[in-house]
Amino acid sequence: MFSIMATCRIAPLIRRKCNGKQNISSIKATLTRTCKRNLNSAASKNNYREGLFSLANLNEPKDFLSLANDAIEDCNAVRRDVHNSLTVPDFPPSKTLHFLDQISNNVCSVIDASELCRSVHTCAKWREQAALAFQVLSEYIGELNADVALYQSLIPITSNPEVMKSLTEEERRMAILLQKEFERDAIHLADDQRHEVQKLQGFVTQLESMFTENLLDHKIFDIKGPLAHEVFNTIPAHTLGNAIPQRGSSTSNPPTVTLSTEPHIANALLKYSHSPNLRKEVYFETNTSCPQNLEVLDALIRQRHELASKMGYPSYAHYFLSDKMASKPENVFNFLESVRIESKQRYNQDLEVLSKAKMQVEGTNEPLQAWDLSYYSGLVKANIFQGQEEGGDGSIAGYFTVDQSLEGMQYLTQKLFGIVMKESDLKENERWDVVDNDRASAIKKFEFIKEDDGQELGIMYFDLHPREGKYNHAAHFTVRCGCEIRGSESHPNETEYQLPIVALVCNLSPPQPHNGSVAILSHSEVETLFHEFGHGLHSLLSRTSFQHLSGTRTAMDFVETPSHLMEYYVWDKDFLNIIGRHYQTGSQIPTQNLESLIKSRNVFKSIEVQSQCAYATFDQTIFGPPEKWLGGSINFKSGISTTDLFASLHKSNGLLYADNTHWHSKFGHLVTYGAGYYSYLYASIFSADLWNTCFNSGEAAFSRSAGNRYWNEVLVHGGSKDPNEMLKAMLGRQPRVDSYFQTLS
Repeated sequence: MFSIMATCRIAPLIRRKCNGKQNISSIKATLTRTCKRNLNSAASKNNYREGLFSLANLNEPKDFLSLANDAIEDCNAVRRDVHNSLTVPDFPPSKTLHFLDQISNNVCSVIDASELCRSVHTCAKWREQAALAFQVLSEYIGELNADVALYQSLIPITSNPEVMKSLTEEERRMAILLQKEFERDAIHLADDQRHEVQKLQGFVTQLESMFTENLLDHKIFDIKGPLAHEVFNTIPAHTLGNAIPQRGSSTSNPPTVTLSTEPHIANALLKYSHSPNLRKEVYFETNTSCPQNLEVLDALIRQRHELASKMGYPSYAHYFLSDKMASKPENVFNFLESVRIESKQRYNQDLEVLSKAKMQVEGTNEPLQAWDLSYYSGLVKANIFQGQEEGGDGSIAGYFTVDQSLEGMQYLTQKLFGIVMKESDLKENERWDVVDNDRASAIKKFEFIKEDDGQELGIMYFDLHPREGKYNHAAHFTVRCGCEIRGSESHPNETEYQLPIVALVCNLSPPQPHNGSVAILSHSEVETLFHEFGHGLHSLLSRTSFQHLSGTRTAMDFVETPSHLMEYYVWDKDFLNIIGRHYQTGSQIPTQNLESLIKSRNVFKSIEVQSQCAYATFDQTIFGPPEKWLGGSINFKSGISTTDLFASLHKSNGLLYADNTHWHSKFGHLVTYGAGYYSYLYASIFSADLWNTCFNSGEAAFSRSAGNRYWNEVLVHGGSKDPNEMLKAMLGRQPRVDSYFQTLS
C-alpha cells in the first residue's frame, strides 16, 4: 500500500474496474505520450538550479497544490494505460511494472517534498500549502489503494512461473512486493470480507492514536517535605519553574515542589538525584502515570489479532513479519534468545559492579533496584572516565564541530567510494530557513560526484540546527528517489536516471557568539549526525530501476543497518583523530582522553541489550498467537495480563523490575513497531558484523576496496535485492551474532 510518510511508497492501488476496451495501436499512442511526458519531466527535474529543494516548478507556496494536481493528472493518465493494457494479449510485464512505479514516483515526488516542507520551512504559508498538498495526495493515495485494476495487472505476472523467470531479479522482487502490499489492504478478498478488514483497520488506527495521545498527557504530582529539598538540590528552582507551574516552594510549610512525568524532568532526577527515596518516588510516579493505556493495549492486541485472522494469518506477528527479513516469529524468538544468552554473563558482571557501588555509597546491603540503574551507571561511568563530556580532567569538550564533521564525511566518501562531496551555494528560492533574505541561510548543500568520470549522483542537504516551527528530532528525509525514467515506445532506449535528493534534518547545538560562532557538538551529537548520514548515503548511492525500491525503501528490519554502520566511524580512533580537533587550537584529542571515550561506548551496554531483548520478546509475544501466553483466549479472561507478562519476562531473566508498575503502558513502540521492535537489535547485529569483518582493521576502515564492495553489494541495490543475500555476498557467509559481542568486550 502507499505509505504516507517521509518516504512514500506505492501499494494497493485500484478498485474501479476498466469497462472500456482499446486496440493495441491506440494504447501504444497513449504509452508514447506518457513516456515522453515523464522523460521530459526527468530531464527538467535533474536541473539543480530550480526551486525549493532543487525541484522544478516549486518557487512559491501555491506551487505545491499545482504540483499535487499535476501529479494526480499524470497518475490518472498512467492508470488508464494500465487499465487498457488488461485487454491486450501478452502485454509486456516489465512495462506494467514500470507503469505502476511511474504512478508511485509521480505521487511520492510531491508528497515527500511536502512532508519535508511542512516539517522544516520557516514560513507558515509554505508549511500550510505543503500540508494542503500532503492532504490532497493522501486522499488520492486512498483512491489508488482501492483500484482493483492495478492489482489485477500484477496477477498474470506473479502467477505465471515462466513470466517470472523471464524477469530480472529486481522486476520479480517489485512484482511480488507490490502484490503483497496490495493484499495487506485485503484487495484480493471478496467485498464483504474486504469491508470487514477495512473496518478493523479503522479500529486499529483509532486505538493506536489513543495510545499515543495518552502518552502526551503528562501527570503532575507534588513532592513534599525533605524530598522536596532533594529535588531543589538536583534541579535549580528556576529551571523547574520554567518547565512546570509550581504549587509551592522550598519555603512552603511543608516544602513543596511540583513535578511532571515528562521525560526530561523525570530522567534528570533518576540520573542525578543522590536520594534513593526520591528516585523511587519519581520512578513509581513515572511508571504508573498512564494506566488508561493498559486497557487500550488490551483492545489493540485483540483488534490486531482479529485483523490478522481475517487476512489468513495465525497472529498479528505472522502478518507483520510476512515481508520482513525475519519472516516469522520463530526466527525472531530464536534471534532474541541467542542475543540474550550471549550477553548474559556480561550482564551479570555489570549488575554486580553497580550493586557494589550502591553498597559503598549507601552503606547498605539493600539490593539494586530498577530506580537505581540510571544513577549508579552514571556515577560509575563518571568515576571511570572523569566526566569527559562535562568538562572534567578527561574532557573532550570543544573538540567536535559541525564543520569538522562535514569534512570527515567528505573524507570518508572520497576514501571509501571515490566520490567528491562538493559544497554548492544555495539559490535564493532554494532555501527554507530564511524569509525575505533577512539573514544568511544555515542550510548546507552538497552535490555528490564520482571523481573518476564526473558522473553526478545526487544532492544532500544538511539542516542541522533548531529553530521555531521546525521538526524537533533527527531524521533523514527523501525529497526525491532515484529511478529509471523510460523512453517512448518508438525510442525505448532513451532513458534518464532521476537523481535522488535527500535532506538530513537534525537539531544540533547551534553556533554561539562566545565560541566565535562555531557550532560545537558533543560526541553524542556527532554520532547522531553520522547515523543520519548513513541513511543519506543509502538513498544517494542506490541505483535501482524502480523508485519504489530505491535507497531506504527496503525491509524494515534491515533499513537501520547502513546508519548503524556509519556510527562505528565516530568511535574509530583513526577517524576521531581526523575530525576531533579543538575549535580554538586545532590540537587533537589527547590520547588518554580519546582512549577513555572509546572505552566508554560499551560500559554497561549489556544492561541495555538485556532490556532490549525483554522489550522485543514482550512485543513479539503479545502480538503472537494468543494460546502462547493467554491460554487460547484473546479476551484476557484467563487471569494473566500484559503487566503479568512484562513482570514475568523481567524476573525470569534476572532483570530489575518494580512490582506494581507498568512501564509498558508508556511503550510507544508497541504502536509504531508492533511485532517489529526486534529490528533495532537486528540491524545492530548486521552492522557490527559488517564493521568487524570488512572495515575494522586499521586502514580497512578507509579502504577503497572495502568501500566499493559495500557500495556494489549492499547500497546500490536499495530494496531491489533480498537483504539476506546482500549480507551474505558482503560477508562471504551468513551474519553472526558473535560479531556484535566482540564490540562489547
